[in-house]
Amino acid sequence: MNDNKSNILIPFDATELSVKALDKAKEIAVNQNSNIIVLYVIDDTSFYPKEIAKFISNMDDFDKMRHNYEKSIREGAEIMIKKQMDSLVEEGIMAKSIIRVGHPADEILTVSKEENVSMIIIGSSGSLKKRHDRKGIGSVSRWISEVATCPVVLVR
Repeated sequence: MNDNKSNILIPFDATELSVKALDKAKEIAVNQNSNIIVLYVIDDTSFYPKEIAKFISNMDDFDKMRHNYEKSIREGAEIMIKKQMDSLVEEGIMAKSIIRVGHPADEILTVSKEENVSMIIIGSSGSLKKRHDRKGIGSVSRWISEVATCPVVLVR
């Protein structure tokens, strides 16, 4: 990517809000001549609570299953992101994709620093909306908005 341009980070998981966030990023990237970084995080906190590991009788088999699960998710994410990357290229926007494994908020913040992003654009409601009939800020987007060292745009 061109180092003279600013980088906009988009955590993307193909949900309605991440699609809206990517659309907003496209608009800003075109107006500010910026690059877009599309990030997908495989949430490893959902594999199992770390405290339970000592109670799993066969961790080798469990780790193989986890590896296969992660591999399958990664393959799907690559296909999902490729569609978005192709669209960005067609629109003349420089872009790159990154897939990480970890806690989504931690990985978003890490990538934002590693890639020297000037802005993060993220959907503003996650699991909270699924559990309640009210709109709110999801825990990941809330954490990002409070801790990031660059501007954060929350999209609804």
